Amino acid sequence: MLGVYCVNKASGENSTYVVSKIKHITNEKCGHFGTLDPLASGVLPVAVGKATKLFDYFLTKDKKYFAIAKFGIETDTLDSQGEVVIKNEKQISLSQIQSVINKFIGKIKQVPPQYSAININGERAYELARQGKQAQIKPREIEIFSLSVSDYGENMFSFEIHCSAGTYVRTLISDIAKELGTVATTVCIIRRASGKFLLENSYTLSEIESGKAELLSIDKVLDLPIKSLSEEQSKKLLNGQTITTEIKEEQTLCYLNDKPIGICTTKNNSTKIQINLWEENK
Repeated sequence: MLGVYCVNKASGENSTYVVSKIKHITNEKCGHFGTLDPLASGVLPVAVGKATKLFDYFLTKDKKYFAIAKFGIETDTLDSQGEVVIKNEKQISLSQIQSVINKFIGKIKQVPPQYSAININGERAYELARQGKQAQIKPREIEIFSLSVSDYGENMFSFEIHCSAGTYVRTLISDIAKELGTVATTVCIIRRASGKFLLENSYTLSEIESGKAELLSIDKVLDLPIKSLSEEQSKKLLNGQTITTEIKEEQTLCYLNDKPIGICTTKNNSTKIQINLWEENK
């Protein structure tokens, strides 16, 4: 098998758990393209077979989120699954949030939360946090392309966020609250889109297990031109050789008949294979 499932991850499920379930269903190597917090639901692309080699192609894809936050309360995880560490009675209005959110649109610096999957000297930040240790996490540059807010009632607000990869919604909302002199905790996160993977085209684990889900082929998930090669050309590429072609694009998805050989790079009419996707006898 070779392709990507657009999974609709349920809230409460761990991203690693989702991958392990699909691995069991397909009996293939699997991996996800960008983790989702256990609290969060929505789009989680999971690669199957040699599609796991494509991780770098999806690492920088934009994301879209819907989130709900409760103001006046903060937990150690910045979401509703953590322990309350700060509580106040300050009431925030929609107009107050609207007056500051423009400060968070564009390229900004963000410090990922202590409870995150950031790797700190070989350990996950959340593992250190559970041990009561404070990880030294450096700020990262992210980009917020658009950000809007609506009143959700009882000092709660909903947010629509279009952002770059690497953005932590929990931190973004917490930082907005700090700008207003208060605190906030995210109680709901739904990832609506991850690159070209959309929530309306995603499937639950049960749908994948029952065979109702579509395994997206490589040509549907990669924004690359497709080139068909001869058997002789394909054999040379798969043996690590370069071939002379008339391919003009720097990167192409090359096929032999109806099977993907891999992603190839071309320079000065010399083409070589960059990522081997060939599956023998499949």
